[in-house]
Amino acid sequence: MRDWIERRLLLGLGALALTREKAEGFVNELVERGEAHRDEAGELVNRLVKRGEEERETLRKLVQEETERVMKGLKLATSNDIEALGKKIDALTKQLKKEG
Repeated sequence: MRDWIERRLLLGLGALALTREKAEGFVNELVERGEAHRDEAGELVNRLVKRGEEERETLRKLVQEETERVMKGLKLATSNDIEALGKKIDALTKQLKKEG
């Protein structure tokens, strides 16, 4: 029963937008309507909030991976590329000073 309620709430609310306050409000409504037990409310809120946080983290990682893929496709210089070029410039500058 809890899993069904949890899935229903997550679908209705959107796990990404779920805050503790919203979860508590919806769980309290379920308790008032008799669709959930008062003694399960705290656990259900915690599970919903945790699931929302996990969904946000999954989305964050997906966005980061996709951004990295797009950046590689654009063939833009990365910070590591720029740092490596800086080191090469420093080495060439030292070599020119020795020769000059």
